[in-house]
Amino acid sequence: MIRYIIKFCLGIILIIVGYYFVSDNLQPEIIGAGILLLVDLLILDVFYDLITNQKRVFLVLKCKYLGFKNQYIRFSMSYLYRIKVKDKYLLVKSSNFPHYQLVGGKYKRLKGTQSLLRKEFEAKDDAKLATSGLMKHDYALYVPAKNAIKFLDWFNKRQDREISHWREFYEELIAGKGEILSRENFPYVNYNYVGTVTTPVKRTPGWDTYEILQYDILDLIPTPKQENELEELLEKGDTEYIKWADVELINSLGHCKREQKQLYKIGEHTKWALNIKWSKD
Repeated sequence: MIRYIIKFCLGIILIIVGYYFVSDNLQPEIIGAGILLLVDLLILDVFYDLITNQKRVFLVLKCKYLGFKNQYIRFSMSYLYRIKVKDKYLLVKSSNFPHYQLVGGKYKRLKGTQSLLRKEFEAKDDAKLATSGLMKHDYALYVPAKNAIKFLDWFNKRQDREISHWREFYEELIAGKGEILSRENFPYVNYNYVGTVTTPVKRTPGWDTYEILQYDILDLIPTPKQENELEELLEKGDTEYIKWADVELINSLGHCKREQKQLYKIGEHTKWALNIKWSKD
């Protein structure tokens, strides 16, 4: 961002100096140098960024615009498990919001990463949600908009950060928030990575901040014993902590068309994970 400002100001200064303060012999060279600097800024810097990020051109433009305004963007980087038994998906009650969602949560910032985030991206902690207990040092943080694309690129390289997805599964279903599944049958889990859902830069309702949410979507691949235990859990039915929802109920965010009422709220990111696609509604 500072590079852009310096090039722009220097280009304008050269044009003004060439036009008003130098002899006629030097005028074309000085003005031409200023114009070339502005062209370099426009084409080699801005256009190059857009070309190399053509699949996310609107994201790049928005981040650059907010960067010029010295705005911050809140990032929340998570992973979600699609645990399907027969035709229903396992949902758990959110700790922070009055809705149900897929099993999973935010990646954890490990010890060696904190200084890197501050030094390379000027990141600071998210003050909107509590950061104690199980949520301490989650990947919910604020990054200057000028560094947003650089942060996303670094995060998606999966280097120097947590990449295991076992922790949230263990905390939400085996020991921690809920003791739903047995340690005997679930000493580990297998899963396939399905895709990643990244939202555009958007306003957070009620928080007066810009944010980008990202979710890595995983499909649980249970062993025969794990599958049997999950089927037994399905037969026991819904509880206050867990719900079983089919595709139609998730896509309507908890509103049952058959009963014509909302059974319970389902987080919109659960719908995104099911469809591997962000949507406004």
